[in-house]
Amino acid sequence: MYEYNLGLRFQNIAAQRAGEIAVWFDEQSSIRYGELNQMANRIARYLIGRGLTARDVVCLGGEKSLFTFASMIGCLKIGAIYCVLDPYSPAERLRKILTTCRPKLLFGEFEFIEKLDHVAGELGIEAVPQTIAEESAANYDGSNLTQTHILTGAEPAYIMFTSGSTGFPKGAVMTHANVLNLIEWSRKTFAITPDDVLTNVNPLYFDNSVFDFYASLFSGARLVPFKKDEVNDPKRLVEKVSTAGCTLWFSVPSLLVFLQTMKATDGKNLRSIRGFIFGGEGYPKAKLKLLYEAYAGRSALFNVYGPTECTCICSCYEVTAADFVDLNGLPPLGHIAENFSYLILDEEGRETPAGQTGELCLLGPNVGKGYYNDPARTAANFVQNPNNDKFPERMYRTGDLVRLEPRDGKLYIQGRKDNQVKHMGYRIELEEIEAALNCLDYVSEAAALHTSVNGLSRIVAIVAAHDGTSHEQMRKDLRQIIPDYMIPSVFHQEISLPKNANGKVDRKGLAAKYLSPALAQKGVQ
Repeated sequence: MYEYNLGLRFQNIAAQRAGEIAVWFDEQSSIRYGELNQMANRIARYLIGRGLTARDVVCLGGEKSLFTFASMIGCLKIGAIYCVLDPYSPAERLRKILTTCRPKLLFGEFEFIEKLDHVAGELGIEAVPQTIAEESAANYDGSNLTQTHILTGAEPAYIMFTSGSTGFPKGAVMTHANVLNLIEWSRKTFAITPDDVLTNVNPLYFDNSVFDFYASLFSGARLVPFKKDEVNDPKRLVEKVSTAGCTLWFSVPSLLVFLQTMKATDGKNLRSIRGFIFGGEGYPKAKLKLLYEAYAGRSALFNVYGPTECTCICSCYEVTAADFVDLNGLPPLGHIAENFSYLILDEEGRETPAGQTGELCLLGPNVGKGYYNDPARTAANFVQNPNNDKFPERMYRTGDLVRLEPRDGKLYIQGRKDNQVKHMGYRIELEEIEAALNCLDYVSEAAALHTSVNGLSRIVAIVAAHDGTSHEQMRKDLRQIIPDYMIPSVFHQEISLPKNANGKVDRKGLAAKYLSPALAQKGVQ
């Protein structure tokens, strides 16, 4: 059958793999494909019973559970748009997200619902504790829905929120067709079969999880989710990988570097993994070489790249021994996916010659619809291909600076054209951190910078604040505004921040003063 939407794709896979395990948490908590399909159908009918129709938004508290995965699939079956929220994010930041996407329904655990009770009431959002929704949904019919057949590939599938330079997160919208293309590319690139077992160490509100969820459950493979406490405990993590027989790993380099530091990736552990996939930030080659040597001959290593706005991944490079002749810099991005095209443009919008640096602009079937309920940002970043005056062809301006190396035809990342950074895999606008710092009554000026020390990413804050204000107090107050992963690990205080000739904060001067590894280490409080 031709699968033109994700709901059809999943129910066809579920029919073929009905008796096989789809999601495995542990020996006591797992579900087979046929059961997961029925659970998703019941949730879909429950949503219809609550008045939801195609293109309505459903927000899910991002705790990993069988109900959460089934709810994501249930939304896809009726054309509702799901959006997974960080359950640990401050209520104020969640308010901004909910104000933007205006969901009709909000699911989550009791504590999460309680945290957002006032916001939900203020915005007119129906908030339902997950246990109550699960009990109610169990009473509905579990057979496949006729509505699923009328959905097209152009329907939005999910919204994924990322950091915004204005202090307001932005929600990238991906369609069913976008994700179907990712699934097929992933199956081919990583040779995924129903015999594979994929890890899900990435949080569900983080775009790397898009690969975990779709490359596994929509290919007939098994998904093994890891909860936060398991990811933070190397011993439990490696034991679960072994017990579950995981074959494909995907995470940010930071997690692998952490496991390397804890001696968990010495080649004796994680022996079932045939492929380590990593992306979302750079992997320092000195650290990557150690991982390569530990698993050479048994496991392949893949460096992947892709913005949230282009369905998680759009390029892949398999690491080889030749990459470690020179240990400086980062491994290449490799080649963009076959059915993508790209341009590298200079500041005037002209194509740059090979060997020169420019902004990477992506075109193709993984380019999303834009930002939800945000036409200005969409118009600024999703633009017409300047080389095509024959018909509309949308192009996403990534903001990433790259260079095409003429000798090997590979793309190499060169940095950013703005203040966006990758920290622990999260895409963060430094301006959002600065906006949060400036919300504190005792801060008069603030700048946020980013650096790397021994391969580990760090955010550094320089503030002009009232005398006597402790850095711990700043951290405590910031946790009410932004998520933990945005909280600076290093603080420095100045009487006032230096300015450049244009009257703006002198970031280059601050970077020269504070971003040497030794000084950054001294600044930890």
